[in-house]
Amino acid sequence: MDSPTYELVQRIEHHDTVPKRLCRFILKYSNLLEVRKAIWMAGDPYAGVPLVSSYDSAYPYTIGIVKEFCHMHLAYVAACRDLGVSYKVVDISGPDWLEEVEQSGCDAFLARPSGMASIWKQMYDERLRVIALDLGKTVFPSYDSLWFYESKRRMHYWLKAHGVPHPKTWIFYDLKQALDFVEGAVLPIVYKSDFGSGASGVRIFRDRTALRRHVKQCFKKGYRAYTRCVNDKEWGNVYLQEYLQDIDEWRMIRLGDSYFGYEKLKEGDFHSGSHVWRYGSPSAQLLDFARYITNQGPFTSMAVDVFVTSDGRLLVNELQALFGVDDPSEPQCVIDGKAGRMRWDNVTSSWQFQEGSFCDNSCCNLRVKILLQQLDQAAKLVVNEVPC
Repeated sequence: MDSPTYELVQRIEHHDTVPKRLCRFILKYSNLLEVRKAIWMAGDPYAGVPLVSSYDSAYPYTIGIVKEFCHMHLAYVAACRDLGVSYKVVDISGPDWLEEVEQSGCDAFLARPSGMASIWKQMYDERLRVIALDLGKTVFPSYDSLWFYESKRRMHYWLKAHGVPHPKTWIFYDLKQALDFVEGAVLPIVYKSDFGSGASGVRIFRDRTALRRHVKQCFKKGYRAYTRCVNDKEWGNVYLQEYLQDIDEWRMIRLGDSYFGYEKLKEGDFHSGSHVWRYGSPSAQLLDFARYITNQGPFTSMAVDVFVTSDGRLLVNELQALFGVDDPSEPQCVIDGKAGRMRWDNVTSSWQFQEGSFCDNSCCNLRVKILLQQLDQAAKLVVNEVPC
C-alpha cells in the first residue's frame, strides 16, 4: 500500500482533522478496505496472544471465539485468558467452515461480526444463522441481536414491530414512491445508509433539489459512505428519517444485569461518531427505558442510543449488540469521578450504583461472564429434565 494513503486513513481512524476534499479524493481512488484493515491490525493491543488456550481451566466449558477479519476478536481471547476460561479461535470464513465448527468441540461461540465491509457482514449473518439455528449452538451475543447489528433497516423493522418509540422513518424500494414522498417531505430531513458506523453514512438535506438528486443516485448509481471501499455501494432503496432539533443523546448499555451510560456530545451536525462524551449519572428514566427495550429481545448485550427531545420524549436512535471502545480499559459509566455500573435492586425497587472496574478488554470480560452464566443455567435445566 502507498504510504500517503496509509497515513491519511490512519488520521481518519484516529479522528484527526483532514481536509474533506483531500480525504474524499484519496479514498475514492485507493483500496480502502486493505488500508483500514492494516491500520486496525497495526494498532492491535493483543498482538501475539495465543489462539488456543494452553492452561487448565476451572470451568467445564470450551468457548469458541469466531475470528474477525481485522482481529477484533482478540479482545475475547484476552478476556478468556484473564478469567481462566478454555477457548479456541474458530475461522468461519473458509470453504470448510462448517466442518471446523462441528469439529471444534466448543460449547458456545463468542462472535463479533465485522462492520467494515457489507460482504463480510453478509457472510457472518449467513453462517452464524446456521450455527445458532440449524446446529443449535449457543452464540453470544444472540443471533437475533447480531442480525440487525450494523443494519439500520433491520433495526427499524424490529423497533416498529415491538412498538419502541423512535424517530419517524420512511424506507423506500420504489423510486417513484420515494420521489413522490420527497415532494411533500418536511425539511430538513435525514438520510442514512443502511450499513455504516458513526455518522459516515448520514446526511442532512435542507434543500429539496439536492434531496431529489440524492434519492435518484441511491436508486441508480448507488451510494457509498466515504469510509467504505470503492465497490461497497448500496442501491435500489433509500432510508429517510425525521430531523429532530435541540436533542440530547445518551448511550445506554446493558450487559447482563449491568447497566452503563454516558452522554454523547454533539460535534457539528451529529452526536454519533463525534467521539466526544460527558460522564454523568444516567436518570432513572433512561435506565428504565434501556431495561424495557432490552427485555423485549431479550438482549443481554446491547447499546441503546437514546435521543432526549426538548419536550422530554425518549426515542431510540440506534441499537447495537456490539459497540466501539476507544481504549480497551475505558469505563462506560463514571459517576462523581468513580467508575462503576448501575444495577436494578429488586428489594428497594431502585437503581443502585456499584463502584468498580467492569469494562476490561472493551467489555469482553463481562460478556464472557454472562455467557458462562447462560451455560450454567442451561446445564441445570438439562439436569432437572433427567427422569428419576
